[in-house]
Amino acid sequence: LAFTRTLPGVDQDRVIAWGTSFSGGHVLTLAGTGERLAGVVAQVPHVSGPAAVRATGLAAALRLTPAILDDLWRSVRRREPRYVPLVGRPGDAAVMTSPDADPAVDRLAADSGLRRSDFPDDVAARILVRIGFYSPMRHARRITCPALVQIATRDAITPAATARRAAERIPRGRHLEYPCEHFDPYVDPHFERIVADQLEFCLSLAGPAV
Repeated sequence: LAFTRTLPGVDQDRVIAWGTSFSGGHVLTLAGTGERLAGVVAQVPHVSGPAAVRATGLAAALRLTPAILDDLWRSVRRREPRYVPLVGRPGDAAVMTSPDADPAVDRLAADSGLRRSDFPDDVAARILVRIGFYSPMRHARRITCPALVQIATRDAITPAATARRAAERIPRGRHLEYPCEHFDPYVDPHFERIVADQLEFCLSLAGPAV
């Protein structure tokens, strides 16, 4: 954001932060902790660590526990991290194992002209401890800029009810809901509508000069 404000043609007072999923939570945190923003777009955002853990389920969390403990020990000893898959099938030892997750990433890769092996899809296991304690909704009441929160009503990863509560705490916030799952905003048939709503929101902040 600091770099963006130095670019030619950028109005430093009209920077909007956009984030999706985990980074959707980050932009809410930034807006609520003093970052100077003209607006925020948070798409299917992570807003509550405890809610995300509950959505994952006890069995899935237990499958990851040995890797988490091992990686925490590695971090203490300054060794290379132990990585775990970011996405897997139900029953796998992976971060996101909802029934829609693995097929959705297959489709995202295919729609992008890629194979799953073309990009890394793992993460250091130690981050999962931080995710459980990271709740951007704690900052929601302190967000002073306009905010658009986009919620997938069938989201099995960032629960819709929790995201709705977070959005309702934002003084100048609004939320829109879509009948889809967590990964659906990135592909048709929901992609075009969701992006159109984002553009409409951004243009509403731009004023008559645009």
